[in-house]
Amino acid sequence: MKGSLYIVATPIGNLKDITIRALEILKKSDYILAESSVRTSKLLNEYNIDKQIITFNKDNEKRKKNSIIKYLCEGLVISLVSDAGTPSISDPGFELIKNNKNRFNVIPIPGPSSLTSALSVSEIPVNNFVFLGFLSKKQGELKQQIISLKNTGKPGIIFESKHRVVKVLTEIINIMGGDIKIGIFREITKLHEEIFFDSADKILSSLQNNAISGEITLIIGPSVKVDKNLNELREKILILLPNYTQKEIVDILTLFTDINKKDLYKYVLSVRQEE
Repeated sequence: MKGSLYIVATPIGNLKDITIRALEILKKSDYILAESSVRTSKLLNEYNIDKQIITFNKDNEKRKKNSIIKYLCEGLVISLVSDAGTPSISDPGFELIKNNKNRFNVIPIPGPSSLTSALSVSEIPVNNFVFLGFLSKKQGELKQQIISLKNTGKPGIIFESKHRVVKVLTEIINIMGGDIKIGIFREITKLHEEIFFDSADKILSSLQNNAISGEITLIIGPSVKVDKNLNELREKILILLPNYTQKEIVDILTLFTDINKKDLYKYVLSVRQEE
């Protein structure tokens, strides 16, 4: 009989943000794999769940994966949780999943995620975006990641620690410009939750002048390459904005310009966001 590995989403702050199904799965598990036994114990104690916790994090997942896979092949039920949110998204878990080879069941138990929480209240359009997780700690690779994001012309979602956020924002400004719009999501669902949007240079100034705490999610607005011809349309776009949708404005502008429709759409969006 195949065992089952449940990928269980747990609260990112408020302990009430857990699903009934997640609690049921944790209660029936033989073991619970957790990044931190201390943080997971707090959640289990809140709901009177008494289960053995096995620490499973980025420092030991490669070393422990074989013994855990052995348990799963023997038919055990194991739940994987991260410190907060949905496992395997910039958190440990992938080493187990990629080595499944149809030997055990892998079942997602959806729930809280700082990624989807930020996306759901974003003032920056995010129907199409690039998720980068935690950026590289190496300066050269960090710069290349931001350059690559800029070249996509899409919004980017990243996770960052309070210790590095100023450095990362500085690089974003150097590469994408200080007027790029950014959303900051800090301590989501917790007592001191903070969500705000502004230009990159204003956010950098604010964070430099105030103490930063908690984990941070950033949504970086798309970089728009503005050529001379697009700039000449700015005044016309401002006149049209109050009475027409973005698509309608683009359709109107294409009647008297040969600029690529995709570039027009991005530029109209950027002008609208400034208003």
